[in-house]
Amino acid sequence: MAGTAVSEIYCSEMRIGKLKIYLASTRKGATGIGLGLEKREDCLLFFRRLFPNVMLVKNDSLNHPLREMVEALLENREPRQPLDLDITCTAFQSLIYQTIIKIPFGETRTYGEIASMTGNPKSARAVGRALGANPVPLIFP
Repeated sequence: MAGTAVSEIYCSEMRIGKLKIYLASTRKGATGIGLGLEKREDCLLFFRRLFPNVMLVKNDSLNHPLREMVEALLENREPRQPLDLDITCTAFQSLIYQTIIKIPFGETRTYGEIASMTGNPKSARAVGRALGANPVPLIFP
């Protein structure tokens, strides 16, 4: 899932009420977000399934930019600065992610509207699949 071959992924977690949020970053940027309700699972165990061949290291400081972004989004605030990402995706997924970041903060669009924005008005289901495979779901909702 990380954008290029990486030797380490840095993991941390945060809790907001009953929601546990797992964060993962490389030195290049955010690479994964996971969500769980009342799970007691450690972030290293959570990400082991997604990154089986990479060394996982607990590190809150390297996830600080991702944590700040998540906190802002959950508080319905526009983030202060853009977030560096280190994700791998198909050309179509990249098009979808680049399209949805253009949607003004606080506004929503349907899959069909996003498909039309990309010039592919009949691809609403593909948009849904692309967003369903999204490794950073709070960043690209």
